Amino acid sequence: MNPQKETLYQEIDQRIEKTKEEMRKRRYDGLIVYGTNKVNGSLRYLTDYFPDRAGWTSLGPDTTFLFEGAAFVIPAEGDPVLMIDPGLFPGRDIHTKEINVGGLSSEPGSGLSGKNIAGLLMKRSKPARIGIESFDRFTVSLFQEIRNELPTTEVVRSTIVEELRMVKSPWELEMFKAAAAIGDIGSKTIFEMLKNGFNDSELELIRAAENAMRLKDPIYEDSCTGSPSLIGSGSLYGGSILHLPDADKKIREGDWIHWDICQRYNGYPIDTSRTRVLGKASDEQKRAYDVNCRMLEKVLESAKPGTKACDLVILADKVAQESGFELWLNFLGHGLGMDTHERPDLVVEATRLKKDMVIAIEPRILLNNTFLFGIEEMVHITEDGGVSLTQFPNTPLEIL
Repeated sequence: MNPQKETLYQEIDQRIEKTKEEMRKRRYDGLIVYGTNKVNGSLRYLTDYFPDRAGWTSLGPDTTFLFEGAAFVIPAEGDPVLMIDPGLFPGRDIHTKEINVGGLSSEPGSGLSGKNIAGLLMKRSKPARIGIESFDRFTVSLFQEIRNELPTTEVVRSTIVEELRMVKSPWELEMFKAAAAIGDIGSKTIFEMLKNGFNDSELELIRAAENAMRLKDPIYEDSCTGSPSLIGSGSLYGGSILHLPDADKKIREGDWIHWDICQRYNGYPIDTSRTRVLGKASDEQKRAYDVNCRMLEKVLESAKPGTKACDLVILADKVAQESGFELWLNFLGHGLGMDTHERPDLVVEATRLKKDMVIAIEPRILLNNTFLFGIEEMVHITEDGGVSLTQFPNTPLEIL
């Protein structure tokens, strides 16, 4: 086993132990950590497994089943079991002692089911109270099966794992530093293409950046499970200022280009934005972008342990309004973890920042409902404030 994988597996064992400690504090006899093809961070955090596909499979001549998910079922006593939807199977090495696999040609009753979850928990003890992680995406059919199998058991929404995930270990911080450096490669790729006379489409620009980033990732996986890369250039497109890259929308001299590129490194998200003007920027554009940079500077200074996440939004908008602008959509960013958008949310969440959180801070200003100027940094929360892990320069605005 390579050293990085060995370290990861040691991390996972520690995470499971911490999860069990919290289960005991909250009097859980079992915990179901659920994940889907799109939102699987808590599941992956405890197993290194992520559902990598979704679709339909048959469970008999008259029965079809939609598959996309898996659950890591943790009893209060004994080893956890990873249960995978019929139609899914592990496509790579993962770290768990026992797997109940659905598979493509499933035996009746195999894989993830309410009956199997209840059976595992009943083997250990008669569960009085169990929690479900990622409760908002837990399927109705699974929930009903569990209720039928365990009619006297209290079933509650759990946040144990999502809370543990907010603060990063030293190993995770190293993963994020590496991910941010790869994000810088993506931004540099775009910048160099624009500087060297690129005159093709938004799509080709983003494809080049994503390819440069993907080449650095040792894991093959769908790169947009958390978020696809977005771009804005020239003017509104289909009523949207920041949109999916389009093959018919060409980059031209005089355009503003705002890119928001996403990818992954060893399962950890890359999420970073930059803005440039191809040619001369107007005085108003320069002023808006200067304010944008000042918003970022002030937010980073204030992003210290103890600060409420939502207070950073108020601060950013205050800086913008003092110069006659406003924070675009009142949106400033989000937590980063194994899912691209995680807690703490930087819009409404009063959760206080903690040391070693990693968040995306992305202030933007919309000028004349046409030009979107913004920066997105991957940020490490330290005692002295936010430290940008992404290092690609934010200035100069103009590419001349």
